[in-house]
Amino acid sequence: MIENIPLAIYALCSAVLIIYGLHNYFVMYLFLKKRKGINEANATTLETFKINDSDAPEVLTQVPLYNESAVAERVIRAVAAIDYPNHTIQILDDSNDDTIALVDKVVKELADQGVNIEAIRRSDRSGYKAGALDYGLGKNNAPYIAIFDSDFIPPKDFLRRTIPHFQAQEKCCVVQARWGHLNEEENSFTRAQSVGVNGHFVVEQVARSYNGYFLNFNGTAGVWAREAIEDAGGWNADTLTEDLDLSYRAQLKGWKIHFLPDLVVPAELPSFYRAFRSQQFRWAKGSMQTAKKILPKVWGAKIPLKKKIEASFHLTHYAIHFCMLLQAVLALPIILLHEQPFGVTLVAWFALPMGVAMLGPSLLYLVAEKWIDPETGLKTFLTRLPMLLLIGFGICLSNARACTEGIIGIKSPFVRTPKQGDNTSIFKDLGKATLMPIFELTMAALTLVTAYFYFELGMVGIVPFFLTYSLGFAMFGYRSLSGSKTKRS
Repeated sequence: MIENIPLAIYALCSAVLIIYGLHNYFVMYLFLKKRKGINEANATTLETFKINDSDAPEVLTQVPLYNESAVAERVIRAVAAIDYPNHTIQILDDSNDDTIALVDKVVKELADQGVNIEAIRRSDRSGYKAGALDYGLGKNNAPYIAIFDSDFIPPKDFLRRTIPHFQAQEKCCVVQARWGHLNEEENSFTRAQSVGVNGHFVVEQVARSYNGYFLNFNGTAGVWAREAIEDAGGWNADTLTEDLDLSYRAQLKGWKIHFLPDLVVPAELPSFYRAFRSQQFRWAKGSMQTAKKILPKVWGAKIPLKKKIEASFHLTHYAIHFCMLLQAVLALPIILLHEQPFGVTLVAWFALPMGVAMLGPSLLYLVAEKWIDPETGLKTFLTRLPMLLLIGFGICLSNARACTEGIIGIKSPFVRTPKQGDNTSIFKDLGKATLMPIFELTMAALTLVTAYFYFELGMVGIVPFFLTYSLGFAMFGYRSLSGSKTKRS
């Protein structure tokens, strides 16, 4: 019957969310199994394959820029300060604003000081970031290519701590560093984001890298072997996550990615809600585009079944937001369409396994924070978790739209995440306003009404679930509509 359709969809979404939630326990198991001795082993590699200045392999560092005057000078000077004897720097500047003059000034100053650096510009932005990286590769033959986005500040010893791993491992295509946070303490929003980012880099990347599963180059703060890029077919701009796409194409060719959890490169976290939503939209849509493109190749490859399954979880992770949105939308109709308590009982039946599944990501974040700082990790996790939960629920509407567009093939341009840099008084580059905040506020009202109905039915245990939805949607809708960010605290 028609009234059972929402119930069936809700049940299916619940099952999917439970499966993905429980998968976090498997990732934690992989991490805990390999966490000991990683840093010591990497330190041994650096000592064994220590860079000799007289015959160090050439490294090309690429810094793609597009209208990022707030951070351009900082990253250029940081890259120029890297201590490495055979180093060439390309500033891939696609800008059309005052960033051009700033880049030229800083590049000339550094070049006059003896730094091997140049600004490279194209006639158009075809291929966006992927196109710029590919264009720069055509002008240099270095065997290794380091990449830094505009808001990253690499440490001076970055190349001395990454290049030896290429000599230590056969068919190593990427050495990826962990992201740190320049503005972690700016406000409650950035503090919560830091926990989410740490969970990915500490637990997920370590789990996959050191257990032989596919992982991804994160688009920045890493070094590529040119041979691997060429073997995989080069940079492609047919998805919004060119880094994820190339990572999988290379690994399907037998190349491996090595992750360094002890090498941290700090970067900026989005402090504005609209900037964060834009970043997440690109990552979610690009991930689903890549899944659509790559998963058939993964399942057709001659690799172990467990790697195929794990790759499927990895590439389709953002699909959970689509399921979360459907749950939020359908819970109220289920009550209204079912006079008998069966439907409502089924929703409640999923509450317990859903709770266990939802605990998975939270425990993963806790494990990451404890690894980073054993003394204060628990406190950090507990104080930042409430905001992180609101972010996770509040972003699901935008990310669900992104996933849908990625699957059905709607094209959209590469929109970079606006960078604030040292300019903390005003944040101009937010892009044009959209209707998304209105939809988020509407969803906030809907889920609040849903919470009320379940409370009236005496199902108090499930009420906080929908209240979290409501608060998350309201937070994103209000903050995005006002163009504001969380106050400093």
